Amino acid sequence: MFNQLGVIGCGLMGGSFALAMKKAGLVKRVIGYSKSPSTTKQAVKLGVIDVAAESALLAVSGSDIVLIAVPVSATESTLKAIRHLVNPGVLFM
Repeated sequence: MFNQLGVIGCGLMGGSFALAMKKAGLVKRVIGYSKSPSTTKQAVKLGVIDVAAESALLAVSGSDIVLIAVPVSATESTLKAIRHLVNPGVLFM
């Protein structure tokens, strides 16, 4: 079991993955961030994520598994923004 899943991109793909992890009992807590505050707010309302992060950095910080579910065009910049917070034991997807 993972202690914390950090989700960057709480839309259909990221939200579905987070919800499946929660329902399967594979993660204790889910922290999510989306560029659109309304998407993050909806994810909290639906129980997809437990905590809404104010930035991608905060979603990743302390997570032992991280899901990046952003458009392909945003993947490189997202990885560059969070790379300094990634510890060797973190699983990235």
